[in-house]
Amino acid sequence: MNFRFEDKLKLNQNKLFEFNQWILQNNFKEIFEPREIFSIYFDTRNLKTYHESTEGLVPRSKLRLRTYNFKSLMQNKFNIEIKKSVNYGRLKSSKKLENIGNALNNGIYMKNYGFCYPKIIIKYKRIYYKLKNIRITLDKNIEFKNYDKFFEKGAFDKTCKLVVAEVKYSSEKELPEFLNKLPFEKTRFSKYCIALETLNFL
Repeated sequence: MNFRFEDKLKLNQNKLFEFNQWILQNNFKEIFEPREIFSIYFDTRNLKTYHESTEGLVPRSKLRLRTYNFKSLMQNKFNIEIKKSVNYGRLKSSKKLENIGNALNNGIYMKNYGFCYPKIIIKYKRIYYKLKNIRITLDKNIEFKNYDKFFEKGAFDKTCKLVVAEVKYSSEKELPEFLNKLPFEKTRFSKYCIALETLNFL
């Protein structure tokens, strides 16, 4: 698993201009073409990962399938990702998923949780910035929908007005002084939890 620290920043459309100005002033560079993230989140039947996240328990894990610029299950390749939150930061593993149909139909086994099943689909536009060893991602146009076997045909049900930025780094020693004085609100924020609550899944 790869280790990193993450600081999440809760923005909105009014703060977006200020954020973009801050990115320019501090010499962050856009490093990739923006792309659409498409994730299918899995959970246990009693939503254990959701409840652990809302309660802020550590260690805790989340399981998702992720692809980019989704077109169809036939055309896209998915990775299976597990994010683990611990006292000292975040751990993330990612590997190629060999059989998407089996995962969607039969679930995926996750250690300490048992079998997890697809619950929610989330997509959004992500923009990538970098300064030395510090990365910042900006997520906007966030949309949610419940998972069902016909999900490729249906429209997304809900949108989220929030814009979320994440500051990612591997060592606190890397942080320049200006990042210790961010002019934006740091927050705990889970797209998965917001999606379940927005879609009245609980």
